[in-house]
Amino acid sequence: MNRNMRRCVGIGLIAIALAMTACARKETLKVGIENNFRPFTYTENGENKGFEVELWDAVAKKAGIKYELVPMDQGELTKALKSGKVDLVVAGMTVNKARKDNLAFSDPYFQTGLVLLTKQDNTDIRGKEDLKGKTVATEIGSTAYTYVGGLGTPKEIKGYPNIDQAYEALAAGQVDCVIFDERNAQDYVQKRGKGKIKIVGETLNKESYAFAASKKSKHLGAINSAIEQVVKNGTYESLYAKWFGGKPQKLPGQ
Repeated sequence: MNRNMRRCVGIGLIAIALAMTACARKETLKVGIENNFRPFTYTENGENKGFEVELWDAVAKKAGIKYELVPMDQGELTKALKSGKVDLVVAGMTVNKARKDNLAFSDPYFQTGLVLLTKQDNTDIRGKEDLKGKTVATEIGSTAYTYVGGLGTPKEIKGYPNIDQAYEALAAGQVDCVIFDERNAQDYVQKRGKGKIKIVGETLNKESYAFAASKKSKHLGAINSAIEQVVKNGTYESLYAKWFGGKPQKLPGQ
């Protein structure tokens, strides 16, 4: 190959590389969110709202990521990610060993836990030690569902596709209690369940939320860097105060 030909080939390869980079920058990621996980991600009157929705938007802007939100039930999220229907999941996704075997996660950005809810006038249930012979409800596919399955003492576990269905069953007296995420439970008790439902006992465990992706994802490095930036510039604290009130006990990365 003579010098001119080598030069032409080299220019051609550079052009291809630049074209591929440009295409990558124009790529719009599909981001799965849960359609009813207040106050983290939910859809109301056709609008996607929540702490995680706004946090993700801030992170995506810093990372230079274009995206489209895809709302769905919690039980569909992991399947959608594995099948390639979505590229990322932003929906209170708890990091645990079972999920890490199949998925990749960003750095954690939220600390929470599971709590126990029962009717306001219930005096029999004060903590998980009182669940023997009781009917416990939660959301199918959630870490709460796995947790309840490991207790061994409840008479029956009722799993619902949507956590609101579990809360409705509790309010109607169809189940004895619900176990679910602390912040979501607090939101429900303070608003729709006010005066009817209460949280009892201590936090049952501690969990960390992170953005989830497939093992092949090439975006997590940029996402982690962006999480660090929105924490440092005060965006994270502002969003936390807006959705939860006050300041977080610990910032991500601390």
